[in-house]
Amino acid sequence: MTPPTPVLQRPAGAQEVPGLLVGSRAVNGGTDLLVQRRAGIEAPTLLDLRAVRAEVPVLERTATGDLRISALHTLTEVATALAGALVPLQESIALFASTTIRNRATIGGNLANGSPAADTVPPLLVLDAAVDVVGAGGTRTVPLADFLLGPRRVDLRADEWIRTVTVPEGACGPTRPAAGFRKIGGRQAQAISFLSLAWQWRASERDALTDVRFAMGAVAPTVVRLHTLERLLEGTTPGPEVIAEAANAVEHDIRPIDDLRASAAYRRRCAAGLVREALGAWTAMPTRDER
Repeated sequence: MTPPTPVLQRPAGAQEVPGLLVGSRAVNGGTDLLVQRRAGIEAPTLLDLRAVRAEVPVLERTATGDLRISALHTLTEVATALAGALVPLQESIALFASTTIRNRATIGGNLANGSPAADTVPPLLVLDAAVDVVGAGGTRTVPLADFLLGPRRVDLRADEWIRTVTVPEGACGPTRPAAGFRKIGGRQAQAISFLSLAWQWRASERDALTDVRFAMGAVAPTVVRLHTLERLLEGTTPGPEVIAEAANAVEHDIRPIDDLRASAAYRRRCAAGLVREALGAWTAMPTRDER
């Protein structure tokens, strides 16, 4: 049986959104809408937020130095505006689906879907991002780690929508010596991740790692920070023994499952391999004395 065609509403501006949103589903790029309908996730009324984009800057620096990123603009627009900043997020966008999808998809949609495999979420998690949501009661800011509640579940109330994502000044300052994003899937584009990893750290004068941050997707009910791994690496100068220990430590922070895309055992092996790859690339770099 063909599902009923949803009713589409288009608010003229942000002030109209909360009143129309209760009982509706907000859409912006709508790139996952057909997939969800095929899976039986129906919405009788869709609320198109594209008209609200004009009220939200793509990027905005706050008075405290934080970087506020639009959740409504396309990933292509965000990547262009970042111009090389926030390396893990830039690299995740470059691997996100295809050019056509990136020209419609948004960070807000990627967050609101609550997928454990969402590509932009691990980078935002290592950047200590917070989600700025707007509703009838005003705006509230939720740390991203608290916003993610479970598969397809996020801390978003019936009258709320995602306006921006804020990255604190400490995470969006000068480019760090090591940062990146990797994903493993059936192919590099147009495929849901079997597993993904984002990382970022600083290096001390002696090339020891500080402010170490790792996050992994598709290995737990939500995207997760690898806190055990971070504690292990903090203050170390990775060599073969440390890297081997780090690869084993990943096991403490992940809970992969078997599904149609990959087995739990395969994801565990991939998780350890991606950590080795990230740390191995760092050890291959010249030391400060050699630069």
